[in-house]
Amino acid sequence: MTKYNVTLFGGYAEENRKSMDVYASKLSSSMLLYPSKISWNIDIFRPDIAKGIILNKLNYGIKLKCSKYYFYPRTAKNHNGDINHIIDQSYSYLLNYIDSKRSVVTVHDIIPILGWKGIISGLSYPHYPLLFKLSIASLHKAKAIIAVSENTKKDLVQYCGISSEKISVIYNGINESFHTMPKEKKAILHRKFNFPDKAHIVLIMGYQQYKNHLTSFKVINKLQDILSDPVQLVWLGGTIGQCEQLSNKVKLNNPVTRLSNLSLKQLVELYNSVDCLLFPSWYEGFGWPPLEAMACGVPVVCSNAGPIPEIVMDAAITKDPEDIQGLFEAIKTVLIEKDQRNSYIKLGYNNIKRFTWKNCASEVDKLYQRVLI
Repeated sequence: MTKYNVTLFGGYAEENRKSMDVYASKLSSSMLLYPSKISWNIDIFRPDIAKGIILNKLNYGIKLKCSKYYFYPRTAKNHNGDINHIIDQSYSYLLNYIDSKRSVVTVHDIIPILGWKGIISGLSYPHYPLLFKLSIASLHKAKAIIAVSENTKKDLVQYCGISSEKISVIYNGINESFHTMPKEKKAILHRKFNFPDKAHIVLIMGYQQYKNHLTSFKVINKLQDILSDPVQLVWLGGTIGQCEQLSNKVKLNNPVTRLSNLSLKQLVELYNSVDCLLFPSWYEGFGWPPLEAMACGVPVVCSNAGPIPEIVMDAAITKDPEDIQGLFEAIKTVLIEKDQRNSYIKLGYNNIKRFTWKNCASEVDKLYQRVLI
């Protein structure tokens, strides 16, 4: 069997891009397990910040940028594989230093560009995204591009001038660790997270501006006024400052439960201890949380923006991210109408079958073979 070397070019550990770590790890392990007529030897290359930079008195952000844009390219050119796969669009500038004719880039989103242009509601950028734009400008050199959604492909064609023929849409997979737990276990987890007894637990995710958290707070405010049992908002990823700011704008009966830095095991437990995921995001590149929630048997209420409709299909209630009344009605439906709730949970289980790392590996395998031709 023919064997080829693949280098997955990752980012710096200091950037703490957990989703990119998952992408590289799951893709590489799935490729090795997937049956193919070609044998792939996959190496994940992650650079270290140059020692000379570490010892320098420059601030941390400048140190990272110096390493990322000066030292990494000079190291990367020594790690060319038969296939080079840059796993994040912000490192597309590496195409200027490696063999671009055998290179693939995965593009998750172009949010900095869309934010700067004012295309994403509620999202603004304080400065021109120069470095990101310079990276994206190199994309045309890649032999092939993977977009993680049809919506991301559309953005690449419309705002970056990339030929649609060069772009393959290959969905991410879901970590198999996400699963539903028995009812008895969920009751234990409810107590473990110290959630109020008999409360409806609604989960929101992330710290980014485009997650539209103010709308979530307004929805919970309306919800708490009409339900007999208390409503508890749980925020995974929000900062103390964000929580205080929004709590001052929108008064909730119960203080927000704020969580951060959960392990994968704890994240699965959290999903299994809540009653609904509220995800009114103005934009996403892909949108992991709705799928993770579905895998854990949690009904989802989300926005109809960006790629979210193509990801959730009919397995979630989708509303305009500005439609507070519509989101409120949707949340109320999945919390108090048992038949509707169970229906969306079943639809969620069916929907996630489309998103496996095996399927992803199969499509990437075919793409790699085309790049070799």
